[in-house]
Amino acid sequence: MMYKKMILALVCLSKTLYAGQEQKLQHQIMQLQKQTQELQAQLNALQKQFVVQEIHDETKKNKKIISKQQFSSDVAKKKDKKQPQNHKMVKYHSSNITIHTPEEHPELIGLYPTALVADERVVSYIAGTPVVASPYLGSRPAFDGSDYIVNISSINRDVRLMQQRRRMYRYYQNMGYPTPERPIIALSGKAEPVGMLNSNYVGDTNVDLTLGSSELDVAAALNQNVEAYIAIAYDQSPPEVGPRVNNSAFNLNMGFVNIGNLDKTPFYFTAGQLYVPFGRYSSSMISAPLTLNLARTKTRPFILGYKSQGDSGPFAATYIYRSDTTLGRTGVGGVNAGYSFIFNKIRGEIGTSYISSIDDAAGMQSTAANPGTFAGFGSLLHGNEAVRKTQAVDIYGNMAYDRFNFAAEWVGATQAFRAQDLSFNGRGAKPQALQTEIDMTFKAFNKPSSVGVGYQWTKDALALNLPQHRFIGVFSISLWKDTVESIEYRHEIDYGADQFANGAAPPGLVNAPTLGTGGTSDTVSAKIGVYF
Repeated sequence: MMYKKMILALVCLSKTLYAGQEQKLQHQIMQLQKQTQELQAQLNALQKQFVVQEIHDETKKNKKIISKQQFSSDVAKKKDKKQPQNHKMVKYHSSNITIHTPEEHPELIGLYPTALVADERVVSYIAGTPVVASPYLGSRPAFDGSDYIVNISSINRDVRLMQQRRRMYRYYQNMGYPTPERPIIALSGKAEPVGMLNSNYVGDTNVDLTLGSSELDVAAALNQNVEAYIAIAYDQSPPEVGPRVNNSAFNLNMGFVNIGNLDKTPFYFTAGQLYVPFGRYSSSMISAPLTLNLARTKTRPFILGYKSQGDSGPFAATYIYRSDTTLGRTGVGGVNAGYSFIFNKIRGEIGTSYISSIDDAAGMQSTAANPGTFAGFGSLLHGNEAVRKTQAVDIYGNMAYDRFNFAAEWVGATQAFRAQDLSFNGRGAKPQALQTEIDMTFKAFNKPSSVGVGYQWTKDALALNLPQHRFIGVFSISLWKDTVESIEYRHEIDYGADQFANGAAPPGLVNAPTLGTGGTSDTVSAKIGVYF
C-alpha cells in the first residue's frame, strides 16, 4: 500500500513539472512571435520610407527638367497638358503569411484544407495535387526546352522518367524537405508548325504548310516507386477524302505505368501503350531517320527491365506483347541490352536489340504509299495481317564529346519475308536501314545553335515507300527561350527504274506493284518548335 502511495505522489509531481515546463515554452513562443511582429513592422516602415524618398527624389528631378524647358507656343503648352502623368504610385502594404493546416492527418478527415492566410483572409488554398508546368521542382530549364518531358526520347521514355523521378526525390532529401505524401503532376507539351518545298522523283514541285506535330504530356509521380504517364498527340495524317483538317483529332499516343525505384533496386516494370525498347533512333533532324521509319514499334507491352543505378553501366529489358498479325502465335516479344559509359569528357551508349516480329512496326503497318499499291499490313483495302512473323535485330551507338555528337544505327530483318507477304524484285524482301549522323553545337548571334549532317540508306525497302539513299543536313537555333527554329535540306535517291516491289493484299485481290523511278528528290523544310 505504501508503494502505491509513493507512485501516485511521483506521478502527480511529474505532471506538475511537465505543466510548468509547457507554460514556460508557450511563454517563450509568445515572446518570439511578438518580436517577429515588431521586426516586420520595422521592415514595413523602412520600405515605406524608401518609397517616399524615391518619389521625392524623382519629383525634384522632374522639377529641374521642367524649369530648364521653354515652350515656344500655346500649342505646345496644350499638348503638354493633355499628356498623362508618367508616375502614378499604387498604394500597397506588406502582410505576414501564415499556413493553416489541420492537426489531424488529411486522410482521416477526407480532404486537404491547407491554406495561405494573410490579413485574416485566405490568399490561396493548397489543396489536392500540386501541378507544375516546368521540369520537376521548378528547376531552371534549358534555353531550348530540350529537357522538357515532351522532348525525352520516345524509346525508353519510361526509364528516363524513372531517372527523373529519382532526381526529384533526391532533391527533396538534400534540401531537408519531408517526402511528399501526395502525387506531383507535371505538364509538358509542344507545337511544331512546318513548311516544306519539295521536288519529287518525277520532277513535280509541291509546297506544304502544316502543323507537323502537337502534343500534351502528363506525368504523375505518385511516390518514389510509381509513376503514370499519358501523352495525347495530334494526328497530322490527311484523311483519304475531304479537307485535311477533318482528321485533326487528338488521340492517345502513349500511356503507361512505371514501377521502380533506382535507389532501392535496378529492376523495374512498365505496362501500357508505348514504343517497345527496340532500337534507339537518335537524330537532330526535322525528318525522322529511315531506321525509325522502318522499325519503330508502338504496341501494348509488358516490360521487365534492368537499369544500372549509377550514371554509367549496363542496361537491359525484355518485353512481350500481342501481335497485330494473325498468322501463327499471337504472343511475341524481344530484348534490348547495352551499356552507358562516361570516360573523361566522352559519354554515350552502345546497344543491340532483337524483336521477334518486325511486322508490327509502324512503317510495316502503314506505308503512306500511292493509291492502289501496297499500303501496309494494317491497310483495309491494300494490306493483310495474315502474314508470317519475321525477326529483326538492331545495333546502335551514340557518343558525345565536347560540342560534338555522333550517332550510328543499323536495323534489319534476320530472315527474308515470304514473297506473298513482302517482296522485292519478285523474291522475298529482307529490308534493312542504316543511319549515320554528326552534330555540332555552337553560338550564333549569341544564341544556342547547332548544325548536323547525315547519310542514310535502305535495302529491299521499296514496297515500304522508303528511298534507297538519303543525304541530309540541318541548322537549328533558339532565338527565344523554349523554342527551336530549324531549316533542313534533304536529298534522296530512289530505287532503280528496273526494280519493283509488292506486299500482302486482301483475300482475292492483288495490289499494283510499287515501281522504282531511279530519280532524285530534293526537299527544304523549315520548322518552329515551341515547348513547355
